[in-house]
Amino acid sequence: MISKTIKNLLLLIIFISAIFFQAITSCSITHKYEVQVVNRLPPGDNSLYLHCASGNNEVGRRTIYAGQKFGWKFCENFMSNTLFFCHLWWGSKNRAFNVFKSNHSNDCNKYVCIWSVRSDGIYYQNGYDGKFVKKYDWN
Repeated sequence: MISKTIKNLLLLIIFISAIFFQAITSCSITHKYEVQVVNRLPPGDNSLYLHCASGNNEVGRRTIYAGQKFGWKFCENFMSNTLFFCHLWWGSKNRAFNVFKSNHSNDCNKYVCIWSVRSDGIYYQNGYDGKFVKKYDWN
């Protein structure tokens, strides 16, 4: 027979576990971020194909056209090692790169990380002054 003390201890553990799980899944311990990939390619042959994911989340494969954007929101994990990458294709050009890394999260502009895809490369909106800076050339 389980004593009343052990029953109460088990209930307390379950209660604390539920609170901890709720805190982790609702971004109350960590920040909520948004990543956006914006197609700023010239009109005409402007289909941009992309695949984005992390080690734990498959964000998906998409086609976005000039002026369109694709984005998603997520909570940074409490160990601060969140990483998302994207692979982009435009005609015969392509580029794969990290779109979010926890140790560079301060680079985001108010928790929104914006990537602008242009004909001469991929640009990132600097979180310090809001200006776009070229980060990658096409392969």
